[in-house]
Amino acid sequence: MPLLPVIALCAVVLLVAYFTYARLVMRWLGVDASRVTPATERADGNDFVPASAGVVLGGHFTAIAAAGPVVGPILAGLAFGWVPAMIWIVLGAIFVGAVHDSGALLASVRHGASSITQVVREHMSRTAYLTFLAFVWISLLYVIVAFTDVVTGTFARFQTITFPGANGAASQTFTLNGGAVAIGAVAYLLASILMGLALRFTRIPWYALLPLAVAGLGAVIAYSPSWAAALAPVLPFLQTEGKDAAALNTPWELTLLVYCFFASITPMWLLLQPRGVIGATFLYAALGFGVVGTLVGGWSGTSSLAIQYPAFIAFDSALGWMFPFLFITIACGACSGFHSIVASGTTCKQLRSEGDVRPVAYGAMLLEAMVAVFSLACVMILIPAQAKGASPDALYARGLGTFMSYSGVPLAFGIGFGLLAFSSFVFDTLDVCTRLGRYVLQEMTGLRGKLGGAIATVLTLLPPGVYLVTAKPGAFRTFWTLFGTSNQLLAALTLVGVSVWLYRTGRPVLFALVPAGFMLVTTTTALVLNLYSHLKQYQSSASPEVTASAVLNASIALTLLTLAAIVATEAVRVLRRARSAVATSPA
Repeated sequence: MPLLPVIALCAVVLLVAYFTYARLVMRWLGVDASRVTPATERADGNDFVPASAGVVLGGHFTAIAAAGPVVGPILAGLAFGWVPAMIWIVLGAIFVGAVHDSGALLASVRHGASSITQVVREHMSRTAYLTFLAFVWISLLYVIVAFTDVVTGTFARFQTITFPGANGAASQTFTLNGGAVAIGAVAYLLASILMGLALRFTRIPWYALLPLAVAGLGAVIAYSPSWAAALAPVLPFLQTEGKDAAALNTPWELTLLVYCFFASITPMWLLLQPRGVIGATFLYAALGFGVVGTLVGGWSGTSSLAIQYPAFIAFDSALGWMFPFLFITIACGACSGFHSIVASGTTCKQLRSEGDVRPVAYGAMLLEAMVAVFSLACVMILIPAQAKGASPDALYARGLGTFMSYSGVPLAFGIGFGLLAFSSFVFDTLDVCTRLGRYVLQEMTGLRGKLGGAIATVLTLLPPGVYLVTAKPGAFRTFWTLFGTSNQLLAALTLVGVSVWLYRTGRPVLFALVPAGFMLVTTTTALVLNLYSHLKQYQSSASPEVTASAVLNASIALTLLTLAAIVATEAVRVLRRARSAVATSPA
């Protein structure tokens, strides 16, 4: 079956939704383009900087679209088939994720660019606020654990994978060299720092520096395998061939957490802002190559871009039952609570007009859905034997390399580009989450100043460090379910908070409350099943390592359930009180 009609259908549905349902959502939210936004009212050239919709969209999109819309769709597609995954990505983005993002952004703007936790504090109660704050912090820890483990697996591995050919074609063999990927990642960060310094202390514009950074990184991708071999005698951890990847996991995990510490306290202009420009280039390039490859090679049912993977596999899989685990595995790309933290953290301080909520929040979520669609397409073009035993980053790199080959790019270079793009997406997530975790912990504890920020950063990174050092290598496959659950539950609680705000201000509420209810039911079901599974594992296993992990995961699941129950109960109480006040008020 050709790939092009499926990708085109998804793009058309998302585009139609942007011009139809998105307009309704803006009307229900009460978007008013004539209102003065905090970015304009409090413009200070530092934190509050009003910008055009295009500029804000670019920054917001790169902040929310990291490795999540790559890993989740690939895991779900492998487990359940591509049709269920595709349906949830498209419909989830339109009716859940984009509504969540738009509501969180506008609520923040209407409350002086405050975080979504402050919106909960004003419209619910101090108990709900503190509980929500704790939930946000725990969710950020989950993101750090999940993506540190993912990128560690990429750096520590030397693996030769043979993909059997489809439709009688010859098999293809690829070497995934973790040392080469690590060199590319270091070059990516160094290029970001050099660009930051140049932008800070010279008058060279960013658009003049970006081609130099991209060309330099292209050279690194081409030569990194030979550089890794040459540097191995001096830096042994770069030579992963013939080594047990498990032995390299802990050093790489600790290195990444140390990086997160310094990146979290480094000035924005030195690393995060220039890295966002370069990272955005990777993101847009990956989307562009996906579009070109699909248009050129996706029209035939016999090309390497023909759909080979089963449309549907089973309702039950290694990940669990399709409900609720399909909706948990694909978090980013369909709906993500992390987006509310970004929207109410930095994006709200740049929004020049409320009218920009639709392109920035709703539009960026639909763009991320297309990233997820192309990630899923990397599975769709495989026969099951080609996907067996391969990791998500390997499948993504192989798929992106195939798309790029239709633009005349050598397949080997395309795979190297895919691996570096994947790791760059993870870096974008890791240090942003660490920084946001520091903000949240400082808000909870009252820690102030540079010393307080450093302490809050260490406390944020300590639990992920302990978990990663004690967990088995590749634990993210098990941990991803808990990560997805916490992320989706955060989205549900955000929608609950937005619904309370809308109800108390006399706005329509069902368009936000119904998705909130669906996500609450889905995530609590997943948590209960996870809790049962971990308790059962604890009872049946004789391994101390397994039982310790089961106790930890069960404790986390129970904690998340408790926190969510408190916030949901507070929301119901506030809604009942508000309804009673309306019913008893004089006509």
